[in-house]
Amino acid sequence: MNIFVRIQRLEEFQFDIVKYFTVHLEEDLSNLLVWIEEIGENIGAKKHLFRNESITADLQALPPPAKQMEVYEIPVENLRLYCLVLNEHIVFLFNGGIKTTNNAKDCPNVGPHIKRANQIAGKIDEQLKQNEITWNFDHTDIKFDENLEFEL
Repeated sequence: MNIFVRIQRLEEFQFDIVKYFTVHLEEDLSNLLVWIEEIGENIGAKKHLFRNESITADLQALPPPAKQMEVYEIPVENLRLYCLVLNEHIVFLFNGGIKTTNNAKDCPNVGPHIKRANQIAGKIDEQLKQNEITWNFDHTDIKFDENLEFEL
């Protein structure tokens, strides 16, 4: 199994009542964060950079498919982060986990996250159709009431 975080005691913050620690992100998680930054800063949320995880809604996942990881030389093994890509500028990040089976939808770790993320993605699509979520003038951002809630 992959190790994703390393715990480190913060020696300068050790007190009688509270002890403080930090974590260092290891390779898969660090590289997943690199992908988020690379897409956000340099590439844009292009469909080919996301894995298709649709069941009932247009759901994707990071990291990108293996071919894209090879091109950019940013490898990630079995960690998955599920998301809804509305366009090249707007991405909703959901939950994820470590994939332990060949088919992520059958995985006991990430399968439930895929199902829930598909539900949420479908509801977000509904909110867009009902204009509860709207686009700015050039489709680079969305607008919504900060108290917007919807039932799954």
